[in-house]
Amino acid sequence: MTMIETSLSRHLAQAVRVTGRLKQRHQRPVVFARAFQGLDFLARGVFHVWRNRRYLSTIKLINMAMINIQFKLKTQRVIGRPYRMKIESTNICNTKCQLCPTGIGLQGRPKGKMSFDHFKRLVDQFKRHLVALDLSMWGDPLIVPEIYDMIRYTHDRGIWTYISSNLHAFKPDKGQAEALVKSGLDLLTCSLHGASQETFAIYQPGKNFKEAVEKVRHIIETCDRMGSVTPAVQLNFVVTRHNEHEKAAFEQLADDLGCKAVFSTPAMNVRFLNQDKQLQPLGLAPDILASKVRQHLQDWLPKDSEHVLEPYKQILNGASQSEDYNGHKPIDCSWPWRQTVINWDGEIVTCCGSFDPKEDMGNVFEVPFSKLWNGKKYQMARRSFKHKLKDSQAQDNPCANCPGFML
Repeated sequence: MTMIETSLSRHLAQAVRVTGRLKQRHQRPVVFARAFQGLDFLARGVFHVWRNRRYLSTIKLINMAMINIQFKLKTQRVIGRPYRMKIESTNICNTKCQLCPTGIGLQGRPKGKMSFDHFKRLVDQFKRHLVALDLSMWGDPLIVPEIYDMIRYTHDRGIWTYISSNLHAFKPDKGQAEALVKSGLDLLTCSLHGASQETFAIYQPGKNFKEAVEKVRHIIETCDRMGSVTPAVQLNFVVTRHNEHEKAAFEQLADDLGCKAVFSTPAMNVRFLNQDKQLQPLGLAPDILASKVRQHLQDWLPKDSEHVLEPYKQILNGASQSEDYNGHKPIDCSWPWRQTVINWDGEIVTCCGSFDPKEDMGNVFEVPFSKLWNGKKYQMARRSFKHKLKDSQAQDNPCANCPGFML
C-alpha cells in the first residue's frame, strides 16, 4: 500500500469515527438525528468501498445497494443475493466454551465437515455477488484439513475471507502458520476471553492459556517473517462477570502481541434453558423457568452494562422472557437481507444464532438457493420485522419472536 493509500485510509477511518460520534450525540430533534444518521451511513459506505476495493465489482456494488435499500424498507421479497455469508466448514469443536450451544453439549444437527467439492460449488455459485465469507459457525474451522485450500479458493475468486478459532487444533510445528499466510486469509479472530489462566479456564475448561497466546505470537511472527499484512489478527474477549476485571490487561496483551483486542457482548442463549441436550422441551413451570433464566444471567452477565444487551437488562428487571417481539424488533437486525448461513450439511438458516434444525430454511444442495431465499419461510422471517405473524406462519421461524438478537 502506498503512502497516499495509507493516508487516505487513515482519514476515512477518522471521518467514520467523527460521524459515529455525531450520530450518537444528536438524537434530538428528529430532523438532526436523521441528518447525522444519513451522514454516518454515507461515511461508512465510502470507507467500506475503499477498504474493500479489491473485492468489489460493479455487479457487487449494485447488489449491495439494492439489498441495503430493501433492508431499510423491510421488504419481504429480496431482489439480489446476500453479499455476506457464513459457509460452515464444520460444526465439530474441541473445547467446551460455556456460553456456546456446542460447548455445553447441545445436540442439534449431526456432526460433520463440508467437503471441498461442495464448498467449491457454493463459492462458484455466489462469487458474482459475495463480498465477504466467514468459514466459521458452530465448530472450529482449523479442525478441517482442507481449510487452507478452502480459504485460498475463495480468495482467488475475489472474496474477502475470515475465520474465528480457539487455536487448539492449530499446530505451529506442522507449518500451519505458513499455510495460513499463503491461503490469503484476510482476518483471523483468536478466541481467548481472558488475560490469565484462571479466567481463560472458566470459559474454556481444561485448556492452557499460555499455549494459546504462544500460538497467536507464532502466527504474527510468521506474517512478519513472510512480509505479509494478512491475515490481520485480533483477539476476542466475550465480556462476562468472570473476566470483566481483566479488560485492561487483555488490551495490553493484544498491544504486546501486535494485534487488536475486540470486546464482545455475551450471547446468553437463554432460549435453551427450557430444553434438554436433544433440544426437547423440559416443560418447566413459568416461575421455575424464570428463576433459572435469572440465575443464569446473574452468573454470567458483566456488571458493566455497556456489554449487556437491553433485553437481558429487562429480564433482570422483571420483564417476561416471552415478551412478544413478533412484528416489533428493538434491535434492527439485517441478517435476513444482507447475510445468510449455510451449515456444513447444506441446510440454510437466517443468522449465526440459529442452532436448532427446526429453524432451517431448506437445503441448498437439494433446492436452488433462489427458491429458498425468497421462499415462504424466509419471507415470513422478514415480515416479522413489521407485521405480526399468525401462529401458523411463526411456527419454527427463528425470527418470529426474536428481538433482533437471539436471546
